[in-house]
Amino acid sequence: MGFFRRTAAALAAVLTLATPVHAESPGDVADTPPPPSGPPAPAYQQLSTDSNVLTPSLETAADIDAFLARTPLAGLGADFIRAEAETGVNARFLVGITWVENNSGASYLAQTQHNLFSFVGDGPGGWASYPSFQNSIQTSAAYIGKEYARPGGIHYRGGTIAAISSVYASDSGWGVKVARAANFIGPSQGAPFAGTVHLAAVADGHLTLHVANQGYVPWDAALGAQLLVHYRWAHRGQSVTGVVSVAAPALRSGGEADLAVPGVVQPDAGSWRLDVFAELAGPGWAADLGGGARDSLPLSLGGSSNSPDDQLIRDRPPAR
Repeated sequence: MGFFRRTAAALAAVLTLATPVHAESPGDVADTPPPPSGPPAPAYQQLSTDSNVLTPSLETAADIDAFLARTPLAGLGADFIRAEAETGVNARFLVGITWVENNSGASYLAQTQHNLFSFVGDGPGGWASYPSFQNSIQTSAAYIGKEYARPGGIHYRGGTIAAISSVYASDSGWGVKVARAANFIGPSQGAPFAGTVHLAAVADGHLTLHVANQGYVPWDAALGAQLLVHYRWAHRGQSVTGVVSVAAPALRSGGEADLAVPGVVQPDAGSWRLDVFAELAGPGWAADLGGGARDSLPLSLGGSSNSPDDQLIRDRPPAR
């Protein structure tokens, strides 16, 4: 019973702002049967030389960490996942390159110049130098995504591992080696759908939520994906609840975004507590995003007048 139970499949299908319901207490909010099932998760596919490097890796930071645990890049799984989220370049492919080029950080070039992808530059020996492994991962992934993986790039030959291999390395077997190394990571052991929600701002009759995808399935890979944002205003035994549906941002694992949620207004002046939780939903399905997909915030604003003075802005959560 209560606020934190899943709403009906009809909410996932309608995907529109629900009319707030006044209840005598938080426990009076009616429950309804859950949708029949969650969305189907994309199937894991091993990489081959024919694979496009912009396909989702379907991995989480923990999956990458498990592979890198005994290498100098141990603990940097989140950086590879973040690089994929920001550039679109498959994290397994990126890890495979580092394994082939320097046993994932073990070579002299990697140790002295943090050069994990063997790019030339103006550093010692004519090689590029980076301030950290993290910077090397992010900078190199962005360069590969722009110049090797997408039309218009100076090294673009089709965007597959084989096409990139033809201009990236003199070793004709480089692409096969990279794909083989990448495939040792294996299917994700994490949750397909998981996320976090942080109440970042309340102003002008809408919320700003900072959301992050912590599962291995990209949110835009699920058919008709929307975020159902359930909210409750609570004050001295009173409760005002509602549901707002907004288009799910196209986030891969590790991706983050600020999301505007309209129509959520403090009912009256005084001290209220605002609770929110979110789930991913679409026609006929809904997916629980886990315990991190909820947040709570005590507020004391002037009321529901939407005055510019009635606003609150919070700091973002620390980077994960």
